[in-house]
Amino acid sequence: MYLGSRSKKRRSSPLRILILLALIGAGIYVLIQVRQQEVEPPFVPSPTPTRMASSYVSEAEDLYWEGDLLGAIAAYERAIEMEPGVVEPYIALARLLALKGRTIESIRRAEQAVDRASTNARAWAVLGMTYDWHGEVDRAIGACQRAIELESDCALAYAYLAEAYIDAGDWGKANESIRTALDLDERSVDVQRNYGYVMEVQGNYWEAVNGYRRALGIHPNLAHIHIAIGKNLWQLGTYEAAMESFRKAAEVDPSSAEAHYTLGRAYYESDDHEEAQIHLERATEADPEFGPAYGYLAFTYWSRRNYEDAIPNLQRAIVLSSLGARRRARGYQITIEDRPGQTASPSTEVVMSGAFRPASFEATDTLVAALEPAASDVGWEGAHGTAILDAQTGAYTVTLQQMPETKPDQAYVGWFEGVNTLSGEPVATGPLSLDAGNVEARFEATWVSGPRIDYFYTLGLAYFYMAECDKAYPLFDAALEIDPEDENALQGVRLCRQSEEGS
Repeated sequence: MYLGSRSKKRRSSPLRILILLALIGAGIYVLIQVRQQEVEPPFVPSPTPTRMASSYVSEAEDLYWEGDLLGAIAAYERAIEMEPGVVEPYIALARLLALKGRTIESIRRAEQAVDRASTNARAWAVLGMTYDWHGEVDRAIGACQRAIELESDCALAYAYLAEAYIDAGDWGKANESIRTALDLDERSVDVQRNYGYVMEVQGNYWEAVNGYRRALGIHPNLAHIHIAIGKNLWQLGTYEAAMESFRKAAEVDPSSAEAHYTLGRAYYESDDHEEAQIHLERATEADPEFGPAYGYLAFTYWSRRNYEDAIPNLQRAIVLSSLGARRRARGYQITIEDRPGQTASPSTEVVMSGAFRPASFEATDTLVAALEPAASDVGWEGAHGTAILDAQTGAYTVTLQQMPETKPDQAYVGWFEGVNTLSGEPVATGPLSLDAGNVEARFEATWVSGPRIDYFYTLGLAYFYMAECDKAYPLFDAALEIDPEDENALQGVRLCRQSEEGS
């Protein structure tokens, strides 16, 4: 069979073989380098460049000047995460946290700034500001004075010192300090703002407005300064101008619960309860823990006899006001008191004390005070203890160890610094029983001084109108603990008794 001729076998070119060998070798080399991560594999996207901490600081500064304090806070926190050793973001962040009412966090950040730069006058000055805004006036004065020792021409230190002095009631030193601050730096927004505040506390409302307006001339987008102007204008009786300032505050910082609250309250005081309700609801949305907004929101419902909606808002106002009061706990003391009576205030014989601090950044509402002996007397060498407060619930624990025995007619008593009962006395444990020199006891500080008296009696009256006097009586009792002669609470008690007698 004829199949055709067989083709001749082609001979390989030496050049072709060399080229193929070179390509194979190059491929093997690339594979080895990829495995050793010395070159990037093909078709893999290039990684996104990592932002520098300085870029977050720049972003924070831009957001601050725009009035977006929450955005600025977030950017400063990101910068700190990337470069925790740089002190300036801590100082700026502490100030902004205080402006937003987050004083516990602001203190922690300011203390971190001082820890990282103990000779930085601005760090000490802002620490003084955070202490003052948290109600720790004495510590604020000390921190500001330390700033001035480090830098005698630090305008911020004098401005914050003036604020602390005026809060302490020392008008003379406040006026002297704020004049020094103005001489050093009249272009500082905080210097002008604090000048306005010093004037306001002294009742010089027009001059306070002038100071606040100069502060706005430096930084026009700070909600708390617009609010301050509005409050002083309200005091002066220029109500529409005051409301315009409150509107501007809410405009420049929509996240400010205080701005919405002050505007809503102004509408309420003007008897426009429907418009008040709108802005008070916005305040609760901006900050679900802003207690005063719930209180006035409840009043708007009450004014229209909507007791069903007034009740939960008044309950929330009481809870949050009590929470805010417990968060302001400054310290804890152990004193020796005479038995059997329990005094309303601590004696001068303080034997153990400690300052409250948050347990951690994640647990800011768990406050811990490490208690140490007040003196190094014989018998107290090993004594120590802790006081732990859950600010959310009011539950607290006092633990003492290696305490000397007291005399038979005496006892140890624990006292809060900065947290009082409804009647205004410091929250106390009563006599503590020692067990071989040790104590571990649990207590509660649920209703403490903080909620307004009208929250209690209004809630009680709302329950009365809902025919629930069993719930109303404790609220009237709480109001009467604040003021034993309060006519609204007394009338509530009478109404409930009359309703029960007639049923």
